[in-house]
Amino acid sequence: MATYFNDIEAALMSRLNTLADSPPVAWPNVEYKPSASTAYLRANFLPSDTLQVSLGANGKDETIGIFQVDAVIPAGSGRTTLPDSIADHFSRGSTVSYNGVNVRIRSVSVGPAISEGAWYFVPVSINFQTYTEAR
Repeated sequence: MATYFNDIEAALMSRLNTLADSPPVAWPNVEYKPSASTAYLRANFLPSDTLQVSLGANGKDETIGIFQVDAVIPAGSGRTTLPDSIADHFSRGSTVSYNGVNVRIRSVSVGPAISEGAWYFVPVSINFQTYTEAR
């Protein structure tokens, strides 16, 4: 059984785990209770299309998507450099790997901040691309 999607997600999450001076990370499907006065990161794997990109029945598949990391800080605490730190950590053109699957970072963008109750968060979208064997 191929585990390409799991491997893509693991490569991106492993890279996030190496962010220097990172606050705690709220991982998908893992219970996390934030402290009211502590910043944290929230990671989400958002795969998009997987298309055959080379000829033949066994042509390679290309998968693109977004690994979104929200920098979440307490509302009213001022500006944060976390989005820049995340963007620098996932620099355009870099490659992350897991279980033999290489994931290329196509671009990194910072979205508009959102206030939600006691929290202020800034989404950082890491656009990725990978090529894998046909399923």
